[in-house]
Amino acid sequence: MRAWLVTSSFLLARVRPRPRLLIRPLSTMNECRQITKTANCNIIPTKAAIIKHLFVDKRSMSGRTEDPEDVVATQNQDALVSWEITQEDRQAIQERQRKAFAFFTETLQIYGVEELIFCFNGGKDCTVLLDLLMRYLRQENISSGDIPMLYIKSGDSFAEIDDFVEQCVRNYHVELVEYEGSLKEALTHMAEDMPRIKAVFVGSRDTDPYCQHLAPMQPTDNDWPPMMRLNPLLQWTYHDVWHYIHLNSVPYCSLYDRGYTSIGNRSNTIPNPHLRNTDSECDCDPDSACSCDPHGYKPAWKLEDPTLERAGRLPRK
Repeated sequence: MRAWLVTSSFLLARVRPRPRLLIRPLSTMNECRQITKTANCNIIPTKAAIIKHLFVDKRSMSGRTEDPEDVVATQNQDALVSWEITQEDRQAIQERQRKAFAFFTETLQIYGVEELIFCFNGGKDCTVLLDLLMRYLRQENISSGDIPMLYIKSGDSFAEIDDFVEQCVRNYHVELVEYEGSLKEALTHMAEDMPRIKAVFVGSRDTDPYCQHLAPMQPTDNDWPPMMRLNPLLQWTYHDVWHYIHLNSVPYCSLYDRGYTSIGNRSNTIPNPHLRNTDSECDCDPDSACSCDPHGYKPAWKLEDPTLERAGRLPRK
């Protein structure tokens, strides 16, 4: 794995000069396999089938190597039993993917692969974007390391998020570019360190704050580094994201299993209160074992009202 570690000058300017770019060798990447292209790329499995994921080996959130079917069972079995995905939903996700692939094709007609980067924060939306992009690159016989991953570290981030990012870097064989500071600061420094980058993929949806008027290809504002913002997931809904994750057995950050529905930093994010288990839901037979925690939370995909997705985000002080 190769990572550029660049610390924001905003944070350390008074302590020491901005550090030089540090480079670690990238782990050996498996040669891309030639993929036979078909007119309709259908990744939607049947209800009884479990497709193998892009990962070279499946890993649980703890990093322990497991059989792919075991991982799917542990993360997705409860969801598929209690939250049935209809055929209509499957077809909708298939169409979402088709449009995303068409967007990637259009992007590569405008920009060279070497001019692209994708922003990743370990959240569910970026996880879907990462998986879609890696599937597309494999279909086009393009190396997964050709489009690097931009991750902005924070001293207030969840350890589970940092661990999941590292897991994705290993398993998708992507090149990590890492900065500290705000997004604007990170893009400013990245533009200086990597002037070839002209466009950045972002996992924004139009229900996110300040994103309702974004275009799929949106230039950055005048006071930002000049760059094209690429938004292939704008029209995806909260439930679209979880349908895609479950239908394609995509591993995700373990915080979502514990009631988090929108993840920021530790200081501004709590489990969604609308997913808290109630006493009635945990009214188990006293003569049988009960796995329900009356003080715990249901997983993120069980949120019925998507408008409550950010109910676990605390207001800024």
